[in-house]
Amino acid sequence: MAKAVICAACGAKVRGDRERCPRCREPLVARQQPAGASLSNRWVTAGIAAGCVVLGGFTVVLWNSATPATPATTTPAAAAPRATRAPSANAVTEPLDLTTIDATPAMAASRLVGGERAYDSGNVDAALREFQAAVDANPDDPRALNDLGQLLVRVGRSQEAIAYLQRAAQMAPDSWAYQFNLARAQAQVKDWKSAIAGYQQAAQLFPTDYATQYNLAKAMQASGDVKGAVTAFEKAIQLAPGEADFQLSYGRALEAAARPQDAVTAYKKYLELEPNSSQAEKVKGHLAELEKPAAPAPASSAAPAPAGS
Repeated sequence: MAKAVICAACGAKVRGDRERCPRCREPLVARQQPAGASLSNRWVTAGIAAGCVVLGGFTVVLWNSATPATPATTTPAAAAPRATRAPSANAVTEPLDLTTIDATPAMAASRLVGGERAYDSGNVDAALREFQAAVDANPDDPRALNDLGQLLVRVGRSQEAIAYLQRAAQMAPDSWAYQFNLARAQAQVKDWKSAIAGYQQAAQLFPTDYATQYNLAKAMQASGDVKGAVTAFEKAIQLAPGEADFQLSYGRALEAAARPQDAVTAYKKYLELEPNSSQAEKVKGHLAELEKPAAPAPASSAAPAPAGS
């Protein structure tokens, strides 16, 4: 299988043999993914993302581009970082007083760029500080809100992230990326009702995105809506028939819907697409169980009742 690359336009993780990104349809130009980081400097969410599809406890994790799906407003040029003097050994570090700095969109943009660079270098703590400073400097910047929220999800603080992601989605309601990222955070905290609604909204904004449909299917199945999950999995597979992991999840949903023979077909398709995967032997064993002929019902040992009794 072709090595995955990161789309330079939207940040999605894409097979390297594609000419265009299946998510944003821009010509595919590989961008090196930073060592030690599973995310690009711009979150595609796409949560699954963009994304890395993980099945078993299977979720699509998609780190989405902070750029909305709709045309973005012009961002002022980032201010040059101010020169600072290293503190002396005896200096006392004081909390940052945001009232003393230039809390302008330019400052926010500068801190946002700093956060992206810190994340690309693997310094998550510094990235969090920079993104928080960007939000504090310009609380009305949906990109800053989205980046901070997504990084909070990345470090396991999904509940805290939701408030930031909600504000980003409210400020840019036509952005598929922000809607998707919010839905994914809600799924992380098992708020399935909100996650389903969010994924459905994202699907309306970007109907051909297969990852949105896949995440919607997973949320529906987790909420107990097996029928809805089967339908969403089918839509995801229609959009991305070559995604083997989709077939695996689809087969499990079909089994939950009491359709074992249809599940057999899905599992066989998975093995056709990924014959050498780490899951292959386990799937083959499960298939053997599903295809095993049903044992004949044991004959009744009870003697027939006498006629006329």
